[in-house]
Amino acid sequence: MSCCTPPVVVYARISGVLVAALVLIWPLFYNNSFTHHSPSSPNNFIFSVLHPLLMVIGFIIISGEAILVHRWMPGSRNMKKTVHLGMQGVALASGIFGIWTKFQPQNGVVANFYTLHSWMGFFCVTLFAIQRCLGFYT
Repeated sequence: MSCCTPPVVVYARISGVLVAALVLIWPLFYNNSFTHHSPSSPNNFIFSVLHPLLMVIGFIIISGEAILVHRWMPGSRNMKKTVHLGMQGVALASGIFGIWTKFQPQNGVVANFYTLHSWMGFFCVTLFAIQRCLGFYT
């Protein structure tokens, strides 16, 4: 096992932080969210910004780091497994909160499930939760 982080891992971490920063800068700089219509209230704008930001941070950055914990973190195997479990829990919580933000506008819950993106995202978070529960169980 190497004591230094490989350059590709450093590049991946920098790219992840850059993507999260761009997801946050876009709506703040252009005063526009990622939705196809202009939100009617400031709360809708905040929720439409939080959804992609939480998904990027949770499922790309934190989940990716949780996968790499076994390679870069020094310590015992049990400590690495505990950190991995905790990071995956934070990623799952971020994903659930990210989905919850899409249910906050006044359109209702059913109005948010009209695209393939919505259904695939819901199934992805559901499968991620099942995987975490089964991993914890085993």
